[in-house]
Amino acid sequence: MSQCKECQADLPENARFCHQCGAAVATEPVVPAQVDPATELDFVRPAIAGGVFLGLLSSLPVLQAGNCLCCMWVIGGGSIATYQLSRQQHGRRLGLGDGAFAGVLSGLFGAIIATVVSIPIKLISARFLQSQQQSIEEMFRNMPEIEGPMRDILMRMLSPEVSALTVLATFLSNLIFFALFAMVGGILTVAVLNKKGGDLQQPPPRQTSGF
Repeated sequence: MSQCKECQADLPENARFCHQCGAAVATEPVVPAQVDPATELDFVRPAIAGGVFLGLLSSLPVLQAGNCLCCMWVIGGGSIATYQLSRQQHGRRLGLGDGAFAGVLSGLFGAIIATVVSIPIKLISARFLQSQQQSIEEMFRNMPEIEGPMRDILMRMLSPEVSALTVLATFLSNLIFFALFAMVGGILTVAVLNKKGGDLQQPPPRQTSGF
């Protein structure tokens, strides 16, 4: 309980004036709590790093074949984003949700980059695709398991024409594919990092003598 500085009378809580002498009670200014910048997570820069990695390697000819090995480039991009995010923590453990969000965000940036890179590649390879267009259509006719909207999307992606519709279809397909598997990469990376951190914190086993 505080006291009046004038007459030393006891004051109730939150009193603004003394009930005996009427003197104003000085109140301490409320200082807003400051958030330590080191504890804040910056998802954007790690996600951009992971997105550039997976977007370029997933869209460049020949190199994009690496995604045939368990979506290597996409999962790797999500892992890079999560690892870069973990370096901001200064000893604090990341949660699985942090890794998942970093992976999804890197997949978003990767889809944008891959779509932009695919436009000049389509323009360069348009002449070749025009000569092979009939063979591509015949290949899809012989694949009854791919029907309906999925076949239309694949045909637009392989079409030599570059239009707003083909760019949109490419972006949406990249976004779904990249976000899903980059999220898996982020979650796996968090699990590995937390396991390593837990192993480092565990004391070594005690050695017992055989006597």
